[in-house]
Amino acid sequence: MNNIFSYTHRVQLHEIDGAGVLFYGEIFRIIHNAYEEMLFSNNLPLHKIIHERREAIPLVHTEADYYRQIKLGETLNLNMKVASIGDHSFTLKTTVDGFDNNSEPQHKATVTTTHVTTSIDSGKKIIVPDVLREILLRYE
Repeated sequence: MNNIFSYTHRVQLHEIDGAGVLFYGEIFRIIHNAYEEMLFSNNLPLHKIIHERREAIPLVHTEADYYRQIKLGETLNLNMKVASIGDHSFTLKTTVDGFDNNSEPQHKATVTTTHVTTSIDSGKKIIVPDVLREILLRYE
């Protein structure tokens, strides 16, 4: 379908390091917030997956490429896309563009996260549930 899930985030003071730019690890928290919002907006909130379905979707791999500094107060536009779906896992690729002081958008980072679907009770991997697979296919 080639759809993208879009999410906006304004960089907050607690996300900035001593050099005045986004602390490198914060990008993963921001990406995770976008991922949770994608699930929530598709009527499958993470708390339902965990508490009602007894499933977990932990991260097994993350990587981020940074291209420009991300600063306090900057508005970030995240565009999340499903890069691949396997039997037990899926990979999301998110581009992060920033708007600093009403400037033209600049590509700030690209973040890739791979998640595996597991049973909370057994701790073992499970097939990506159909309800989740349907959502992921919307953003492939």
